[in-house]
Amino acid sequence: MKRRHAVGLMCAFAVAVGPALAQEMEMETVTGIDIGKPGGRMVLAALGDPKSFNPITANETSSTDIIGHVYEGLISYDPENQKVIPALAKSWEHSEDFLTWTFHLREGVLWHDGVPFTADDVLFTFEVIYDEKIINPAISFLTVKGQKFDVSKVDDRTVQIKLPSPYGPFERAIMTGLTIIPKHKLEPAYRAGTFQEALNVGIPPEEVVGTGAFEIGSFLSGERVILVKNPSYWKQDEKGIRLPYLDEIVFVNTPDFSAMDVAFEGGKTDGHEYVWPDKYKRFKDRETEGNYTLYDLGIDLGDNHFWFNQNTGKNPETEKPYVEPHKLAWFTNLTFRKAVSHCINRQGIVRTVYRGRAEAIHGPSSPAMGKWYNPDIPKFEYDTEKAKELLDSIDFKDRDGDGFREDPQGNKIEFTFITNRENNIRERIGVIIQESFQEVGLDGRLKLVDFNTLVTAVADAFDYEACLLGLTGSDHPLSGLNVYRSSGRTHEWFPNQKEPATEWEAKVDELIEEFLAEPEEEKQVQIWHEVQRLYAENQPMSWTVNPRVYVAVRNKFGNVRPQVMRPRLLWNVEQIFVK
Repeated sequence: MKRRHAVGLMCAFAVAVGPALAQEMEMETVTGIDIGKPGGRMVLAALGDPKSFNPITANETSSTDIIGHVYEGLISYDPENQKVIPALAKSWEHSEDFLTWTFHLREGVLWHDGVPFTADDVLFTFEVIYDEKIINPAISFLTVKGQKFDVSKVDDRTVQIKLPSPYGPFERAIMTGLTIIPKHKLEPAYRAGTFQEALNVGIPPEEVVGTGAFEIGSFLSGERVILVKNPSYWKQDEKGIRLPYLDEIVFVNTPDFSAMDVAFEGGKTDGHEYVWPDKYKRFKDRETEGNYTLYDLGIDLGDNHFWFNQNTGKNPETEKPYVEPHKLAWFTNLTFRKAVSHCINRQGIVRTVYRGRAEAIHGPSSPAMGKWYNPDIPKFEYDTEKAKELLDSIDFKDRDGDGFREDPQGNKIEFTFITNRENNIRERIGVIIQESFQEVGLDGRLKLVDFNTLVTAVADAFDYEACLLGLTGSDHPLSGLNVYRSSGRTHEWFPNQKEPATEWEAKVDELIEEFLAEPEEEKQVQIWHEVQRLYAENQPMSWTVNPRVYVAVRNKFGNVRPQVMRPRLLWNVEQIFVK
């Protein structure tokens, strides 16, 4: 067996568990940071309420930005040094053929309610993720060639995972896809078939039990979520002070980005992760006055993009198609989608929405991904005359002289595309796209809805026609498997496909399996470039731009080192302290 990772500096502490039980806790000593003092809080703005406290099923940032500090995985990630690091597993090793992986769990870790964390929690988590009745994004990362992993318990502190075939980025998959949940709290609901409702936002905060640095202290819908420190967390600094330093993190519900600006400038929040490029000069000029630092993190890993609902299914309650048949025929027509992509005025968006601080993109990967990014993909530049030619070629013409085109059957080409009202950047992008649609004779109308309403529409109810939304992105393509796979939970235009709906999607699925099985990174890169080419050729989405990312933080905090990957400010939250 080859040892992969081990925690360097450890210390054993006795921790009280209930009235009689005591056990050794292995403390990880965090080095290379400024020594802080315990206490204080950080106040941040959040766009809307969390939709769920369930780390397995949650698939929207309004939820994951909160619960990402409550729950943990076996492995974590250091975006500053771009490497996987130990978390609930203190070390792990693999066999010579990379098919058997053994994880050694950290001693003495406690769930927030004082119950010890064990290997049984890991096995239970896999059982839930692998349950076909539980729709979740993690399944995309924890299978290879369509097969599940064989997960077994060696003892209370050791878990073994046997792979059905080689899985090149396996460690990254465990880091991305596996968040451990407590068996003792959630097994009864799971056995009763109510797991997906067990962690709804209406439950008492004390029922949300993780191992993370923070617990949910309180939640008041429409106002705030307060996270309080976990007093029994397993990390300490070099002086033996238990982390996290902060007592509380407060997420204040704000209606939109403009309200976030006002809250930060008015001193009501301590950090602002959404300083959009068009506001750069305004915030830069006020750094000294506001006693904050504005960090330029470079080009975003995420993006905004437009897509049509191509779901061929029916609503099981009404037996009506999710998409009207004549509109589904438009949306699944590649020439129509190419015409739509020619309507995306990317340079206009860069210039007017982002004041030049963004880059136009034409595919699913950001230039910020470096070697993973393929610059040589088909590009459908903004060209309304070309869009008109393509629409004419499929006989979508203005037959009645009203300025809008009809299909050969006389149906007016009209559709509504939704975006979230809290995001005024997307609203402005949507207005630009809407104007281009009208110019070429498409009656595409922008509609603003609440974020959680939007997420329900596109991911669960499928009762929408088109959408303008974004994905957070990552510095590694594996994190996008739940988007790129046809069976993925976030395969936005047609999620959770039982079989690939098109030949090109089937080809992408095959390439993904090749990618996962390939041990050499250079060949992984080549495969991923081909995936991007297929996406660009088939235009399931029309990509817009990648903006530069700016984060503002009050100077009163120490160990602040924002990164472009989410969570940008709080990735090292246990280290942040009030000076």
